[in-house]
Amino acid sequence: MFETLVLVCVIGTTNICHTLEDLEGPYNTKQECISRAYEIAADLPSYMPNYQALKYKCIKDKETLEGKVRT
Repeated sequence: MFETLVLVCVIGTTNICHTLEDLEGPYNTKQECISRAYEIAADLPSYMPNYQALKYKCIKDKETLEGKVRT
């Protein structure tokens, strides 16, 4: 099972960023996770118009995250 994380930043800068966690997952395959990341990026202007999606990461839901997530 995979969970989707998407890094979004204010347009024109990379120092004001947030990591969005998908609320619909987890997904059975990595491809489903990747597809969801692209859906989030496409919908982002409706919810956060000054932000753009820069990167995504699909993680195994049982994976332990320590510190920052490298995307």
